[in-house]
Amino acid sequence: MPTKTYFGLPKEKQQRLLDAAKEEFTRASIQEASIANIVKLAGIPRGSFYQYFEDKEDLYFYLFSELKRSSSQTLEKILKEADGDLFVAMETYFSFFIQALFFGENAGFYKNFFVHMDYRSSNRLSPEMVEKREHIHRKHRKEHHLKNQVVIDLVDKSKLTISDNEEVKMLFRLLVSFMFATVNHAYKDKERGKEPDIEELKEEFSKKINWLKYGVYQSKTEKSEE
Repeated sequence: MPTKTYFGLPKEKQQRLLDAAKEEFTRASIQEASIANIVKLAGIPRGSFYQYFEDKEDLYFYLFSELKRSSSQTLEKILKEADGDLFVAMETYFSFFIQALFFGENAGFYKNFFVHMDYRSSNRLSPEMVEKREHIHRKHRKEHHLKNQVVIDLVDKSKLTISDNEEVKMLFRLLVSFMFATVNHAYKDKERGKEPDIEELKEEFSKKINWLKYGVYQSKTEKSEE
């Protein structure tokens, strides 16, 4: 997270730094992005950067959380409109999410995030850098968990066969993982030259969540009734 010094900056200067970071992280992956380029674009001394953020990863994940903020608010709005039906809300939200991801104003940033933030990139880091990354992840994860709790509180648990808060959180995380898996699949296709088909992706995601919603295992009782 940014330091108190960053939050003490005029809003215009805060935004200028975030805009510069978004431009650099859209141009290059987090591994290849340069603090020198960010401070040059923002028009600030390099030394000032470390008064605001620990390093470029700290800035990167803060920027990501800021870009995700409006997306989280959209999910909350959709969930309210769906009367707390988590499955209906997630299917509706995916339509918005996938469109923004591939064709929205931050499409380039998200592409680098999904394509490069993987285990292969983590394996190239030294143990010290892995530890530092985990430290940054933990700080941002706390805020992420608070936002998730807002979503969980909006879920109508009477529509589910589970009611325990932790179980509902697990279900939500599972649905989100389905969403990200579908997105990663689309990016891999894009790297092979196939442009994403939004309708196909929506059908793929819908199939996955319906498997979870209705089940795919046929019991012996059901077989005997056929």
